[in-house]
Amino acid sequence: MKKLLVALLAGATLMQPIALYADLPDLGEISDTSLTLADEARIGRDAMRALREEGAIIDDTEINTYLQAIGGRMASGAKIPNLHFTFFGVNDYGINAFAMPGGYIGVNAGLILTSQSEGELASVIGHEMAHVTQRHIARAQAANFPNQLIMLATIAAAVLASRAGGGQAAAGAVNAGMGLAMSNQLAFSRDFEREADRVGMQYLSAGGFDVRNMPQFFERMQQVNRFNDNNAYAFLRTHPVTGERISEAQNRAEGYPVKMKPDSTDYLLVREKLRLGNMEGQDAIKYYEAALQRRLFLSEGAVWYGMARARLAGHDTAGARQALSEARRLLPPDPMLFTLEADIDRESGKLSAALVAYRQGLAAFPDNPALMQGELAALIDTGDRVTALAKVRTRLDRFPADSELYRLQARLYSEKDALRYHAALGNAYYFDRRFEAALEQYHLAAKAPGEDFYLRSSIEARTRELEKMLKDEKNKAK
Repeated sequence: MKKLLVALLAGATLMQPIALYADLPDLGEISDTSLTLADEARIGRDAMRALREEGAIIDDTEINTYLQAIGGRMASGAKIPNLHFTFFGVNDYGINAFAMPGGYIGVNAGLILTSQSEGELASVIGHEMAHVTQRHIARAQAANFPNQLIMLATIAAAVLASRAGGGQAAAGAVNAGMGLAMSNQLAFSRDFEREADRVGMQYLSAGGFDVRNMPQFFERMQQVNRFNDNNAYAFLRTHPVTGERISEAQNRAEGYPVKMKPDSTDYLLVREKLRLGNMEGQDAIKYYEAALQRRLFLSEGAVWYGMARARLAGHDTAGARQALSEARRLLPPDPMLFTLEADIDRESGKLSAALVAYRQGLAAFPDNPALMQGELAALIDTGDRVTALAKVRTRLDRFPADSELYRLQARLYSEKDALRYHAALGNAYYFDRRFEAALEQYHLAAKAPGEDFYLRSSIEARTRELEKMLKDEKNKAK
């Protein structure tokens, strides 16, 4: 797949820059677009697969669960019909966020760290949600990309090239000038940006946030960028901010009530976890020591959380426990504090204590994915396969679309039951919307020995579903 993606990117970048915004369709009409919602879902899904293969997506349950929760709150409040959103963190410390067809919304680690409140972060996510619901990518690009394979290549190239590092495998397939041109393919017209501001503001309000956070964030980005010599903020390249646009957003915000919503503890702790991903060793400890000494922080408790994780990264479990104790003294109970406690116990070689921490956390936060996965992983590590399997089955009854639970189930079956191993891995890929990989696992399961009529029937049904869907998609893409 990686070679295919690089080839696609190279082919896409040979194209001349496209005038995306000439003869735009009426903003109220989307019927003229050549892309159906099913087409958009496939293109977004394939671009996500490319991003996964390039290591662009943050593989952290707590971070992605948080982003899914904040985006899901706005989608639920706004009652957006017939669209599944997937929110995910992007392993890049440039300031950017982007929307892809099919409801996939990526948020750079750098943007989360740059935000000064949860409302500012939510305002960007709401803006990106509006690009999806108003089908801006399809409306702007479908007419210019009748070959959907080229459209996929362009979207994947744009996302990868817009990452601040610019040196990842796929982005490296294009030179700097073409990389910037591809990055600009994700930029929208002024009309589309205004529409995303307007609709995104509705989503922001529906999620319980103060809509004034949107113009505040845009204004701060514009001011900071004036002092940036190379004008390098990817967010401002793909989302041009003007004084007129900020003024319009400010005026529109006056029609909404003021909402004084404090930042959630999850927001504060996710920021510190991401910060540590861009620091090494003693640099992180020195950063937190300076922040505490100078009193420069959004939350003192979050700084102590960051210090605890920094100490843990240096294998200083005693120092990590002490910092965690300070964090707990200053913060309300939060699942991320329990997972940190369990991580410290694991580093100390105390698996039984880690299990206690996970279970105490689950008693307070019974549906938290990171705590559930942590407890199951600890049970597997202690060799208690029977209890782990029973818990996986119970939780799958409650969360039948949780791909990580299926991955843990596959781990439990890996050496003992090929049929159930491949079936569980296929289900993990299926609910990750990685349908080609899922189909491959279902085929392997069908060939594996073992008697289970119900399981084999479900595998056959899922196989027929995927084969038909992928065949139809292939025919449409011709």
